[in-house]
Amino acid sequence: MSTAPVVMLSLFFATENDLALILRRSVKMMYNLIGCDRATDTFTEGQWLKKSVRAEDCGLSPDGQHFIYAVRDAHPDTPATSNYTVLSKVPWFTALALYPQGYSWRGGGGFLDNVLYRVYEADGASDIVGRAEGLYQVVDGPVTKDCRTGLRLRNGQAAPLSKPLRARLLAGDPPPKSDALDHYETQAGRLYRRRGMELELIRDFTDMAPCFEPAPYSVDPVDDDQPWHPADNEGPR
Repeated sequence: MSTAPVVMLSLFFATENDLALILRRSVKMMYNLIGCDRATDTFTEGQWLKKSVRAEDCGLSPDGQHFIYAVRDAHPDTPATSNYTVLSKVPWFTALALYPQGYSWRGGGGFLDNVLYRVYEADGASDIVGRAEGLYQVVDGPVTKDCRTGLRLRNGQAAPLSKPLRARLLAGDPPPKSDALDHYETQAGRLYRRRGMELELIRDFTDMAPCFEPAPYSVDPVDDDQPWHPADNEGPR
């Protein structure tokens, strides 16, 4: 019987360029992020995290610069509670924004464009980190003459939607998707490119040693008033 570790790769593709992000899961709820430039097949190893992250609750911004993910069943005695959603900078887990969601069944979120994002099942939760400068959470609000989509910022103002985005939302059209997924396949921690009926190995990610380093934009706590977030100096528990 094989004793090789089980590794799973989840792929996220930017829709505006050749950037992509890999969420790698190994044993014992160990995850790490790997940035990818598909034009050159180059990879940037990011941050590691030992918590439960569901790939289906994650989202990548159209320009490939920011990531939304959800953590489930974490430590309920932390300021983030047991379930929470995080907005981070690729390829790091460290929070720019963090929304505690208690026991909500669904977390995570998605991007409307490169600066506007939604948090699923937020239930009025507020960001407890406050470092997502230039990025804005959008929530559902009343539909009015001046806000036909009903999408608003947290302060109640109509969300600043571009004309193409507003038209797509009003028409009920789905968000743009990258066709890159049709050209890639993952098997047991290995990333392949499809060449007709053949698979070309691009990179083997099965053997990676955990490295719990802070993100370049991390802030060291200086006092008890420092906003808490889960991934700075994250180590295994």
